[in-house]
Amino acid sequence: PGVGNQLRDQGIEAFQREDYAEASQLFKRAVEGNRNDPESLIFYNNAIARQKGDSLTLAVVVPVDNRQNSAKEMLRGVAQAQDKLNSEKNGIDGRLVEIVIANDGNEPEIATQVAEALSDDPTVLGVIGHNSSSASKAALDVYERAGLAMISPTSTSTDLQGDVFFRTVPSDAAAGETLADYTNNSLGITKATIFYNPESSYSASLRASFETQFTALGGDVFSIDMTAPDLNAGIEIATNVSKDSAEAILLFPDTAYTSVAIELARATAQLRNDQLRLLAGDSLYSIDTLTNGGTSVEGLIVAIPWFVTSPKSADFAASGEQRWNGAVNWRTAMSYDATQVFLAVLSEDATRNSVLAALESVTLSEAETSGEAFQFTEDGERRSEPLLVEVRRGENNPPGSEYGYNLIEDVF
Repeated sequence: PGVGNQLRDQGIEAFQREDYAEASQLFKRAVEGNRNDPESLIFYNNAIARQKGDSLTLAVVVPVDNRQNSAKEMLRGVAQAQDKLNSEKNGIDGRLVEIVIANDGNEPEIATQVAEALSDDPTVLGVIGHNSSSASKAALDVYERAGLAMISPTSTSTDLQGDVFFRTVPSDAAAGETLADYTNNSLGITKATIFYNPESSYSASLRASFETQFTALGGDVFSIDMTAPDLNAGIEIATNVSKDSAEAILLFPDTAYTSVAIELARATAQLRNDQLRLLAGDSLYSIDTLTNGGTSVEGLIVAIPWFVTSPKSADFAASGEQRWNGAVNWRTAMSYDATQVFLAVLSEDATRNSVLAALESVTLSEAETSGEAFQFTEDGERRSEPLLVEVRRGENNPPGSEYGYNLIEDVF
């Protein structure tokens, strides 16, 4: 919605008429007209796959309704992997790959309906997604019953476990431990306050992981429900600093409460306490945080799984920037990796069972991923560690913001 492209729309009409030759030509021109939009590139590859026939099908589920930037970022990673396979490698043993795009709006109820629709489609061999942990959790039961493998590039909750669940992003256990270690060991902080959503699988598991590690290091943690209707950001922050001697504020919102997190960041900045540090989970890694937060989020430290200036990320960052005419971020990288993992286990006669069985032992080299060699643990977790970035003025800043994210080099 809101992304106009007449050639794309004409291509959709041709696709619906099953005129795949005409559709592919229109989609190709649509891609040239808007290099930053992944949707048209996926549609182009789908049309080519339909034209050739006998394609292999994967699905990706993204939150189009209320997180359009996140949806586009995920789709860019999927589109880049699909296009590389179909265009450069002629598919899997000659069979091209088609991508079904589904929208769940990060809503658990809709996620369940989407999962049922995908499970009922026998051509779908695997699912990339969902975006939020709550949506993934709701969909997982459906996929378990269908024996349909899902690889989430963005869902980090430790509650997500199952025979068909995998992820290419480090879990909240890893992110929480990294933040706790850095807060205590590098910043020398022993008292912290966490604002989180207890009803969010992601938010609650990140809080629990941070608290477990931070208290093990000798620190004290106080947690506050950021969803309370009577929450007053200014009063809560001031009280925790004066009464509970908080030295750090941890913001762990789910996607529905990022605006509240920005309010809390503003309240923290208004205290003008240079010793009070602000840290967050990956839900606050976004252009919206930079543009809406402004000076309030300067110095904010965020744990993320991949960063564009990390040495290992250089090749993928360069290829992504060339492809999309702009910088890519961790959601694109992790979605690319999730798609690459599925493509690595597809075969000419692939079935849901063969895909699921092969995922357990899949390995990818650095050249096949967004920069880091890949392997799953026996629990379907990625073997990797999060990175920490800091918001700074005038460095690596995107259009529309005076601030940008910068890698903290001395974490490990």
